[in-house]
Amino acid sequence: MKTRLLIFLMFGCISVFGQKNVFHDPAFWEEKPSIERIKGEISKGNSATIAGPYDADAVVYAINAHSTMETIQFMLSQKGNDINKIVSNGRTYLYSAASNANIELMEYLISKGAKTNLRDNFGYTVLSYAAAIGQTNTRVYDICIREGADVVNEKVGGANALLLLAPYDKDFSLISYFINKGVDVKSTDSIGKTAFDYAVKGGHIEVLKALIAKGVKFNKDAILAASIGTYGSSGARLELYKYLVSLNLNPNVISVSGENVLHYIVRKPTQLDVINYFIEKGVEVNKANNEGITPLMYAASTNDDLATLTRLINLSKNLHQADKKGITALAYAVRRNTPEIVKLLIDKGADIKIVDSDGYNLAYYLIPTFAQNPKAFDVKLKLLEDKGFDIAATQKNGSSLYHLILVKNGLALLKRVERYNVDVNAKNKEGLTALHKAAMVAEDDTVLKYLVSIGAKKELITAFNETAYNLAKENEFLTKQHISIDFLK
Repeated sequence: MKTRLLIFLMFGCISVFGQKNVFHDPAFWEEKPSIERIKGEISKGNSATIAGPYDADAVVYAINAHSTMETIQFMLSQKGNDINKIVSNGRTYLYSAASNANIELMEYLISKGAKTNLRDNFGYTVLSYAAAIGQTNTRVYDICIREGADVVNEKVGGANALLLLAPYDKDFSLISYFINKGVDVKSTDSIGKTAFDYAVKGGHIEVLKALIAKGVKFNKDAILAASIGTYGSSGARLELYKYLVSLNLNPNVISVSGENVLHYIVRKPTQLDVINYFIEKGVEVNKANNEGITPLMYAASTNDDLATLTRLINLSKNLHQADKKGITALAYAVRRNTPEIVKLLIDKGADIKIVDSDGYNLAYYLIPTFAQNPKAFDVKLKLLEDKGFDIAATQKNGSSLYHLILVKNGLALLKRVERYNVDVNAKNKEGLTALHKAAMVAEDDTVLKYLVSIGAKKELITAFNETAYNLAKENEFLTKQHISIDFLK
């Protein structure tokens, strides 16, 4: 038990193993399953009530997939799916209906007694939540107001619905809607952000001009808000930044986290013209933020545009520069970007032998990518090995290649690296072998049996005198499925 607790502390949250619930798979709902098919899946043991990832249950998945009312009503009829059931982050089904602008469902839920005066774990009401996620159908707000929502005083962080929805307004119609409902267009949130500061994230110049015409002010860091944009946005146009600079906003403004506009802009595609514009304006391209992260590091992590990365690399004063965790641009690229970006950095001279502040080399950043894209993993590995990188090297904390793989990967990658002849019985500094670790996090017996087949010793004990068999006995994911572990005795 002691070792089990240690694993949870070392590796954080472990995904729930065992039977996968088909109702938690968005692809299932995209197929628009019939009620008969849904009944069949329930009979197979798939739960219509238990929450899955992000605490969303089957009803939430059905609503988000725009399932038919008949389907949603059937899911709601399942025992345990109360109209006011609390699901993800303290929200009810009414939140899901509103965020998807499912007017028919909103009316149905309310007719069945859905509470309309709730606040979720972050303080959002149904109205403010719909505004915050960018729901532009004003019928949603009409219903909320009809049911008693206080459009003027319902706020999160001091921000009312007008402010929250402003980034998604393309023609001033949404802001006008809330003005007509009594919201002051000059209102601010708890830190003084105005409607302009919010709307600038959406990048619609005509909306910004309309706000100024109504006397709305803006803060000095509005240009940073523009560079951040809204969730999922692909980046603002150069014209927007030129307009903001024409308002005498300082392009060199620095955020409280130590970031300039380039820290945000470089993360998004097709922004090279904007990047060049700000460089010409004197914005420091090599500036590290409070965590030591430079624009190049952000770009290496999230931007797969070769032209952008080439420009930033050529302007870099030190390609080997690391952030405060010891992570370099190459490490970021290995973990999250394409093989092409990894190759570019290597060809430009990035050091492949770097070790981060915790003593991990690039293998630590490469291994997790296998589950996401095995082909890209292979290409990245070959690029590194061609330059002399040793993926089989032991980490500073004693973790072997097998230890790294077992954090988030499974049998396929274990088999692929067998050719490196890594000692399968090596212990890390916590006294755990790969078999010990697998015994604690396995979802079935395949990895355990494989490790034994390549020489893992079952009799080795942990620092707490526990064998792999002892640890596997405590693995509730194995015991609940009645998987025999006698082969570990």
